[in-house]
Amino acid sequence: MRDHDHDQDQLLAAALAALLLVGGTLIVRELLGLWPAVAIGMGPILAAYCGPPAARRIVAAAEVRRFRRRLAHHDRTAG
Repeated sequence: MRDHDHDQDQLLAAALAALLLVGGTLIVRELLGLWPAVAIGMGPILAAYCGPPAARRIVAAAEVRRFRRRLAHHDRTAG
């Protein structure tokens, strides 16, 4: 019985989130125009979807850069 209640709660939460997203996007469209509404409506979704992989790439690139600097510094001091 608890699984059924939990599933119903999740379904209700998903439906409310979709309604708020669509309603908010329509209100913003009327207030600010089409492209700001698209950016505001899709921004959080894209950030949640693309944010973690992008952050990992940025951190990895910074670490590689730091490692290369350390190697270059080591080569200058050793040679």
